[in-house]
Amino acid sequence: MRQPIDPEELSFWGQLLMVGLPGSKIDAQARELVRDLKVGGVILFARNIESPEQVWELCRDLQEEAVAASGLPLLISVDQEGGPVQRLKAPFIVIPPARDLGIGATPEEVEDLSRRVGRELSLVGINMNLAPVLDVPRSPACPLWHRAYSSDPERAARYALAAIRGYAAGGVFPVGKHFPGLGDTMADSHEVLPRALSEDAQREADLLPFRLAAAAGVPAVMTAHLLVPEWDDRPATLSAAALQDWLRRRLKFQGVIVTDDLEMGAIASQLPVDRAAQAALEAGADLLLICNNLEAVWDTARLLAGEASLRARAEEAALRLRLLREGIKLPPPGLKEVKEYFRQAPEEYRG
Repeated sequence: MRQPIDPEELSFWGQLLMVGLPGSKIDAQARELVRDLKVGGVILFARNIESPEQVWELCRDLQEEAVAASGLPLLISVDQEGGPVQRLKAPFIVIPPARDLGIGATPEEVEDLSRRVGRELSLVGINMNLAPVLDVPRSPACPLWHRAYSSDPERAARYALAAIRGYAAGGVFPVGKHFPGLGDTMADSHEVLPRALSEDAQREADLLPFRLAAAAGVPAVMTAHLLVPEWDDRPATLSAAALQDWLRRRLKFQGVIVTDDLEMGAIASQLPVDRAAQAALEAGADLLLICNNLEAVWDTARLLAGEASLRARAEEAALRLRLLREGIKLPPPGLKEVKEYFRQAPEEYRG
């Protein structure tokens, strides 16, 4: 029979989780995640989004619950890259695919666009954008082809750094992804585990944008579910070689390491979510992303709470997350300001 777990102990581990929510309003399940488990963040999807006013109300309610429960605001994130990956549709700015911007816009224009996107996200209460993509795709066969700025590492880095500056200026935390780069793959990690095809064990082309982003102080980096045989026999998300040796030691990244969704096929085909989260934390990840399965969220927290050997690693991750969350500005603008903004005349790039 499983021994009961002290609620405070459970919530210690809950702060390391970023989770999806079931609907467009805060309900009993969402309250339990925020108030009782004290998760560190939530991620919004189309199922959570109806209108700018509704998103503002959802974020407001989530933050009220979080601050009352833990004294810290939540990380509220969204995938708002552009092109095929943007959860917030018109009247929010409709962002062209990164590849189109890399061809037809200047870095200065991308920075300005990203600033305006960041301003919109911040306006409705979202404080983290899971963007930009730093991958360097080699060919159109790569699933990241349209989501990445360029196949030239230096050009990709210039545009990604411009986006990072823009999002930050707009009031949201940018997240560079997907380390250590999916550009030399031809398989989709949503379905299967991609294998790095580059013969360069140093991955110089793939790592250049991450190296420069780390030097520029990007606050967070998302992992790739990618097998790099020259580094490890585990996917990068679960690999201490990838996260601690390469990202932390060699690239000198000091911010928060966020996993990609642990329910994706590349990982779920190998491990259940709770075990994958345990392995990712042990490898060096700080924030563990579980996008859909709420039962798996609770299972993960319970499993981690029983792993005394991970306590020191978890405290290190919790400190990084606390420092990031303390940088969230509350309260957000009021609902009147939201309504006024979205009544404005259409801008360039607005659908």
